[in-house]
Amino acid sequence: MTTTDVHPGKDLGTIELRITDEMVQHYVKGLDEPNPWYTAASPFGGPVAPVIVYQQVDTEFKGWYLENLFGNLWRRQEWEIHAPVRVGQVLRCSARVADRYRRRDRDVVAQEMWVRDEAGNVIARSVHHQSFLAEQRGGEVALRDPASKEGAREGGDPAGEPLSLELRKTFTPEMCNEFFYRSRNYHNDKTASKELGFADTVIGGRMTLSCVSELLTRHFGRGFYLGGRLDVKFTNVLWPNEPFVTRGIITGRRSEGGQTHADVTVYCEKTDGTKIIVATASTLESS
Repeated sequence: MTTTDVHPGKDLGTIELRITDEMVQHYVKGLDEPNPWYTAASPFGGPVAPVIVYQQVDTEFKGWYLENLFGNLWRRQEWEIHAPVRVGQVLRCSARVADRYRRRDRDVVAQEMWVRDEAGNVIARSVHHQSFLAEQRGGEVALRDPASKEGAREGGDPAGEPLSLELRKTFTPEMCNEFFYRSRNYHNDKTASKELGFADTVIGGRMTLSCVSELLTRHFGRGFYLGGRLDVKFTNVLWPNEPFVTRGIITGRRSEGGQTHADVTVYCEKTDGTKIIVATASTLESS
């Protein structure tokens, strides 16, 4: 594959995925989030899977990564959530290259994915922005100083109502192994990580993104499954055994179609205030 093969509009095909109990169990163990909705009763009449338990599918599509994998990182992830899924359900995931653009010293490819059930109903839509170093192909990846990133340090929180719940986590190598049980990669293998220019394994964006979705699930419940929206920006790298907190602030409410939607700003941040995720979200508060 050459970089010219990756262009906006490129069809990446369709992947069929069955939601399994194994997927749910590794998700729960990897995040240490034993939500009873995933194994017992939920407002949907029986257990449901975590909101975006199928999120790994987007990296299974071929033909959208650029040639130079050295130092590649997630930049941004967008999600629209329309319905819950259950263990045993079969999903059809289709994708295309939505955009390709330059951001400082990196080329970014945006992949759009649609998730549908067997009847063709839309379950979710995502846009995954993956960044690739444009020129550097060896040595050690030079990460930007957190203090130089807008919105990436403590301070400047928007006005609003803080969520009563916070998630406090420290991801260990063992948890990364659980979460990424299907493969060895730079999230759970130091050798693979060093080959890509990182001094240690990098905590996967899927794990920190899942903390955002878990916080919103626990606070808003059914409404997040039926009308959740996320725009997540990954602002700094998280390393193994680094404590961090995920917290949110309701910044406003609006009425649409007789339903109340809450707008939320969510942060994942280290103990020194360095933000690793800055996200905006919206969710149904009543349905």
